[in-house]
Amino acid sequence: SYRPDLVLMDMYMPRFNGVEATRVLRQMSAYTSLPIVYLSGESDIGMQVEALRLGGDQFLIKPFNPVLLAAVVKTKIERFRETQRSTRLDGLTGLLNHTAAKSQLKVMVKNLAPHKALTVVMIDIDHFKAVNDTFGHPVGDQVIRGLAWLLKGRLRSSDMIGRYGGEEFLIALPDVSPEKARLVIDRIREDFSSLPHAHPTGALFAAFSA
Repeated sequence: SYRPDLVLMDMYMPRFNGVEATRVLRQMSAYTSLPIVYLSGESDIGMQVEALRLGGDQFLIKPFNPVLLAAVVKTKIERFRETQRSTRLDGLTGLLNHTAAKSQLKVMVKNLAPHKALTVVMIDIDHFKAVNDTFGHPVGDQVIRGLAWLLKGRLRSSDMIGRYGGEEFLIALPDVSPEKARLVIDRIREDFSSLPHAHPTGALFAAFSA
């Protein structure tokens, strides 16, 4: 299910024009934010405005400078990828955010082969409100980042890790039985409980339940 990072659209194609193609693409949820750059000999400003109004991002007139085309494509792709990252990742931890984690879990369940295991774990930092109330939100954020850092370091690249919200995390472990997952998570739980989190007057220790 390959999805491109940008579409270069010739304004006049054999079966339909670029405006019609753009209108169709913009009706598909997977392509609503995909950058579209038109390449055309059309000099009519009204047509150009209409093409951009329907969802195009830039209009280059033929003949175009290949250096300019390369620069436009590079810039559009970089901005598109950055937008995709910012809408999928949690700003505090760099993990998948709530929506992206749930979406990824759906994909993992859908693609699960018969007789294969997929263990899902919910993690909740214990007494987290007391941490915020006693030491302040910056220290609470540090505790959340500490757990995120530990999870990323201990779990595999094939595992899904998301910040579900607040002090909650959602994890999916493919090809791992519940029994094995319990052992893996329990080791992480023990290590997290011994991880010091600095605050102005010393250090605190936190724990989580799973």
